[in-house]
Amino acid sequence: MKIKFNRYFSVLSLMLCLSLSLAETISAQQLDSGQIKVAYLFNFIKHIKWPDEDKKANFVVAIYDDRAFYNILKKALNNRNVKNKSIVVIEVKSVREARTADLFYLPSHQNSRLAQYATDIRGSQTLLVTDDSADKHSVMLNLVYNKETLAISFEVNKSNIVFEKLKTSPELLLFGGTELDVATLYRETEVAMQATRDRETALNKKLASQERLLANSSVRLNALNQKLQTSTKELDKHKVEFIKLEENVNKQKIKLADKEQELDSILGELTRAKEQFTSQQEAVQVKAHEYDQMAKRIIENKRILQQQQKNIDEQGTQLKTQTEELADRKTIIDDQKATIFITSTLVIIALSVSILVVLLFIKNKKTTYKLSKALSHLEETQSQLVQSEKMASLGSLIAGVAHEINTPLGIAVTSTSLIHEKTQEMAKKLTEKTLTQKELSSYIDVVEKSSLISSTGLERVIVLLSNFKQVAADQVVEEARMINIADYIDEVVTTLEGEMKRNHVLYHFHGDRDVKIVTIPGALAQVITNLITNSIRHGFSGLDSGNILIDINYHEAAGIKIVYQDDGQGMKPEVLEKIFDPFFTTKRNQGGTGLGMNIVFNIINQKLEGTIEVESTYGNGAVFTLTLPRELSVIDS
Repeated sequence: MKIKFNRYFSVLSLMLCLSLSLAETISAQQLDSGQIKVAYLFNFIKHIKWPDEDKKANFVVAIYDDRAFYNILKKALNNRNVKNKSIVVIEVKSVREARTADLFYLPSHQNSRLAQYATDIRGSQTLLVTDDSADKHSVMLNLVYNKETLAISFEVNKSNIVFEKLKTSPELLLFGGTELDVATLYRETEVAMQATRDRETALNKKLASQERLLANSSVRLNALNQKLQTSTKELDKHKVEFIKLEENVNKQKIKLADKEQELDSILGELTRAKEQFTSQQEAVQVKAHEYDQMAKRIIENKRILQQQQKNIDEQGTQLKTQTEELADRKTIIDDQKATIFITSTLVIIALSVSILVVLLFIKNKKTTYKLSKALSHLEETQSQLVQSEKMASLGSLIAGVAHEINTPLGIAVTSTSLIHEKTQEMAKKLTEKTLTQKELSSYIDVVEKSSLISSTGLERVIVLLSNFKQVAADQVVEEARMINIADYIDEVVTTLEGEMKRNHVLYHFHGDRDVKIVTIPGALAQVITNLITNSIRHGFSGLDSGNILIDINYHEAAGIKIVYQDDGQGMKPEVLEKIFDPFFTTKRNQGGTGLGMNIVFNIINQKLEGTIEVESTYGNGAVFTLTLPRELSVIDS
């Protein structure tokens, strides 16, 4: 009781001295719990050393969720000096704001969340001061109230203070503090020494000869006590380091397990992707063979088309010659009629006329038969030319899609090969047990990036094949169905991207994207394909680049209006006048057939039941306006 009273008396004396130094705000005769806590906080700052204390301009004290104590502390300590530095008192709204402070005071009504708050400020080199907390594991300096004596002392958790790289002076415990973990040992030592002194007094005469031995024992006990303190500090430090190391090891184990699962998943996906790629590659090879065969047939059809065009030219010449011969014969017959009328009798004239009529009838019949046969042959030739033009368009579409597929497939193959090589390296290092965490992280980054590149390329191939499959099927099977016209035109343009990229042509869309129409998609696809091909071959000929704009609008009365516009070189008046005539072309010497725009005109007027108009001035591009019904009349019937 004497020791405890002396300690209390020393603490009270300290409080009185500090209160006298703060006389402008605190009265020495009216010390309460708030003022005592102010004195403790002041001495904590005085006897705690921070790692970068010499660089600090001042000491910052943060108060959380206690406005009354904040006002008392700010009034008492704000701008006061300690260790030649001023004290700044601030009030924080959240615990994380306290990480920037040097001392953080947590009131007693927040003790239930002390563990979480201690975790939030861990590693910030902030001294945590708690108020009567029962959680001794999380505290650093804990103020303790004695309900019987109404005295205030404090507890010190040195391990937590050491963890934050803070140092305590030996005098700190003299101000009424007790050090956790070793407090019991100190108390037992004090009791043992007191018992020794009592026995020494009682047996002084009997144990005079053992005084030297007792003194030596006391010295050894002090030495052991110092060693015990040093060992305790080292043990606390090692304990903190071990806990931190154990947490890091557990985190690394969890990360490694997660990465192993991701690696297994990636390897599985890679295997499936390789199998899918192999099957797709085989399918592409089959398609390529089919495309080669189709290209050969297209070349043969072009040769036949040229020969038929030559035959048509010859037959046109023959028709012209026969027409001239008929005109000459008519003149001769007229002359003969005049001569017979003058020189012959009426009977001879009648007989001659009868014979002449019979001869003319027979000749006219033969001529009519030849003309009908030539017209039939001409219509058949035109049908073959139209079919050849469709096949040529489909062949161009196939070539463009094949070119577009090669690039993403090549990227996917390269990415897959890189993943395979890296996987073999990792497997080898894993077998040799030389795999490092850095190498594993690098490998995972490479796999993620390569997988993303490969997946993007394969998705591009799937989109191209899907669009090509739909457009090609529509051109082969001409059946009416409902489509979103904007989306379908996008699919057709996608299949022509290769040709457009080679000629630096950009596609733009304006208008309504929700318009649906019941029509023949294959016929519409051929119209759009021929318009784009016509712009590339004629409109942008001789230009470095170009733009194609398609605008779609729906009007209840007028129907669906599609405006196709390019910014090419436009058309001269004589070309604009004959743009839809069959066999008219400005590129005949360069392989043009003159049927592209004629086919567009016939498809729109006959199959799609619409109209097409064209406007163009030389040097300002061309505008084609297509008007289509919302639903074909054939479907309605």
